[in-house]
Order: sequence, then C-alpha cells, then structure tokens
Amino acid sequence: MPGVFDDEDEDTFDIAMATEYSNDIFNYMRELEYRYLPDSDYMEHQPEINWEKRGRLVDWLVRIHEYCNMLPETLFLTVHYIDRFLTLKGITQDKFQLVGLVALFVAAKYEEITFPTVDEVAAMAQNEYSVDEILRAERYLINLLDFNLGWPGPMSFLRRSSKADNYDSDTRTLAKYLLETTIMDQRFVSAPPSWTAAAAHYLSRRILDRGKWSSAHVYFSGYNEEQLKPAVEVMIECCADASRTHRAIYNKYADARFKKASVHVREWMNFMGFQN
Repeated sequence: MPGVFDDEDEDTFDIAMATEYSNDIFNYMRELEYRYLPDSDYMEHQPEINWEKRGRLVDWLVRIHEYCNMLPETLFLTVHYIDRFLTLKGITQDKFQLVGLVALFVAAKYEEITFPTVDEVAAMAQNEYSVDEILRAERYLINLLDFNLGWPGPMSFLRRSSKADNYDSDTRTLAKYLLETTIMDQRFVSAPPSWTAAAAHYLSRRILDRGKWSSAHVYFSGYNEEQLKPAVEVMIECCADASRTHRAIYNKYADARFKKASVHVREWMNFMGFQN
C-alpha cells in the first residue's frame, strides 16, 4: 500500500496524519457519504421552485461565501444541507432564500472557527427575514436533518487523493475550481463526493499535463480512470460555458490568489476545441 508505513514518507512519522488509522477513517467516510445523499429527482416534488432557481440561489451563496472568506468545506456543506432539506420538504418560493441562508449559517457553525452572527446573516439578505425567523428556520432545518450534520465533503477526499501527487498545489487548486462547478449542476446532486473529488483531480492533472492516473492515484482516490470518465465529461461540459453555468465561481477562481485556475481551464478548453 503506497504511502502507508513507508520509511521514506514523512507522513508516516507525522502523528497528525494518523497513518495507522487513515484507511479505516476513509473507509468509514466512504460509507457515510452514501448514507446522506440527497435524491437526484427531488425537484419533481417541489411545488414552486426548479433547478434554475436553485442555480441562482447557489450562485448568490457562492458570492456571500467568498465575501465572508469562508472555508471551501463550508460551501460544499451548505449546498449539501440545501439538497437534503429539499429532498425531505417542499418549500415555497418566498422561503427558498431563507433555506439557503440558514444552511450557510449552520454550515459555518460546523466548519468555521469564527462564523457570522445571526444579525450579520440577516443583513446578508438585506433583512428580508427577521432574526427570529432565521433562528426558527435554523431549528427546523436541524430537526428535519435529525441532527445529522456531519458529512464527508469532497475536500477531504481531494486531500486524500492529492497525496499521490505529493500534495501539488497547482493541481489541487485547479481541482478545487472544477469541484466547485459541480455544485451548480443538477446532475451532481446525488453524486458521491469521493467520486467528484477524484474526477476533479483526474481532470486537473489532464489539463496540467501531469501524466497518467497511476496506481497510487487509484489507491488513494478509490477510483480507476474508467470509473471517472462520466463525471469528467460532465465537468468539461460545465466548463465549456462558464458564464452561463457558474459565473460567480469562474470570477472567483480567475483571481491571482487562486492562480487564475478558471482562466487556465478556459484557455485549455479553447485549445482542445471544447469551448462553446
């Protein structure tokens, strides 16, 4: 098993990496990711919203998330809470933004060291909802999810598979952009995060010409090349028209602090003839 109890691997001697438990931990996470997957067809049972409205909500949350400088895990957990909520409960259009706002509030409490106050959360929506409404909605969401708020998001799996690249920063930054595009597309709603993370990593390496998907990548991601192709094809399709499918995410990753990852992907798409 590559990277496990390897005398030449510094992770072996880093107690924070918990090398002796890592396989058990990730096996449990693979089990857990399936336990809380939303239904892919939940929108068929929603009376007043549709996938387009979900896309607009998520786009708005991406901008709020960036403004608050939150962790990537918080964004993925927010969208996960929204999809799980909508799987279990029909919602009216006038309360849809409230669901997204509360999902972000709860996810920030779960993932962040410091998180917005309830007054700051209310201000995010121009005080469209009162503090009392937000707190009542928070209790409702937590109860509906039966207090099962922990979920192994794709960032954990991306870090795991990145070990095969010795945690190469350029590859992982590009993969993070590709991963974020998946939160906008309904086809990824019920996709296991380990699979989307591996596909983003695979496509990132392909774009950066980092060579083949090796046995170490298969080991640390849990997926071979053939298994990743369906997700990779949809990611390429999403990136072919970034201004339509994920404008806020594209603009965020066009910044130098993200190594202009989205611009790099656009240039690669143009070169490969994928761009619309």
